[in-house]
Amino acid sequence: MEDIDNYKGYLLAAHPRRQESSLRRGVILVVDHDHTGSVGLQINKPLENATSLGSVMSNLGLELKKDAPVYYGGPESPNRIIVVHTMDWSSSSTTQIIDNIGISNDISVLTAISANKGPRLFRAVAGYVRWAPGHLEGEIDMVPPFTDVNTSWSLVQAEEDLLFDVVGLEQWHHTLEAAAKHQISNWF
Repeated sequence: MEDIDNYKGYLLAAHPRRQESSLRRGVILVVDHDHTGSVGLQINKPLENATSLGSVMSNLGLELKKDAPVYYGGPESPNRIIVVHTMDWSSSSTTQIIDNIGISNDISVLTAISANKGPRLFRAVAGYVRWAPGHLEGEIDMVPPFTDVNTSWSLVQAEEDLLFDVVGLEQWHHTLEAAAKHQISNWF
């Protein structure tokens, strides 16, 4: 595995044989990584109860012209909506993850989306995943034959097309493929 000091802005794709249902075939965007631990947002699995962004916004008195799913971001704070978006829109609550991608978690992003003045591309997630200090590094740095398929990840730098152009299982496949190509290019 290449030596990376900070996984912020990377996409993690779950090992193909991972059995844990909530993360099986999951794709996670790492939004924070430092000595205190790591935080990520699973971005490829719509909520099982089919909650839509339109219904969330309607409950806030906002309207959404074109409805979109809300994705299962992770088990921590599952009632909290976080929007992953392009940086053509931002507010004081926006955290930039990489050059062109950020996250916002207040009503201003939803208000902007409702008024058709929000980010060009976005994805709303409910909840997030948290790792204790050093835990994520241990899951990524596992080397066969010591790899535990239920806690290992393939990773690749996040890019707009991997974040927003595909969803679900297709997004997982694309992320695994990009991670494999990146790994092979590092070998030669």
